Amino acid sequence: MRRWRSLWLCFIALLPAPWLYAGSPGPYVLAFIDISAPPLNDGQALTAALRKAPSVAERETCFLCEESAQVEVLYLYRLPPGLSADALRLAVRGDENARNRMQQQLAAFEDKDGYQVDGLLIYEHLPGVVSIYAMPALPGKALHRVSRPVKRYLSQQSLDRLLEDAAATIPREI
Repeated sequence: MRRWRSLWLCFIALLPAPWLYAGSPGPYVLAFIDISAPPLNDGQALTAALRKAPSVAERETCFLCEESAQVEVLYLYRLPPGLSADALRLAVRGDENARNRMQQQLAAFEDKDGYQVDGLLIYEHLPGVVSIYAMPALPGKALHRVSRPVKRYLSQQSLDRLLEDAAATIPREI
C-alpha cells in the first residue's frame, strides 16, 4: 500500500511539469544553395551524395542521410522562386537589405504539397575554409555561420556535422 501511495504521489508531482508537455517542431524543411566560385563549387554535389547515402562513417547518426528522419524535405536542385545567388552573396557579406529580401522570399514560399521552408543553408567554399550560413525564413533574423578549415575538400562526415550545426541555429515553431 505504501508503494502505491508513493507512486501516486510521484505521478501527481510530475503532472504539472511543463517539460512533460514539450513538443518537437518535427523534421526540418530546408533549401540549400552553393554560392562558391568555380572550381570550389562542390557543395551541391557533396550534399546530393550525402542525401543519397544510407549513413556516414565515424558518425553514430547522420543528419542529412537517406535514412534520417531529421530532414523531411531538402530543396537541393530547385530553389524557392525569387532567390538569387548574387543577392545571397551580398547577404553573406553583410548587406541587410539583400538578406531581408531573400528572407521575405523564403517566408512567402509554399510548394504544391503545402511545405514551407524553415530556412536556407548557404554553402561557401573558399581556399582553406568551408562555411555554412543558416538563413532563417523570418525577415530580420541574422545569418548564423559555422565553418571548418579544409586542405582541399570537405568529407561527408564534416559536411553532415556542419549542416546539422547550421540547421540547429534556425528558429522553428513547435
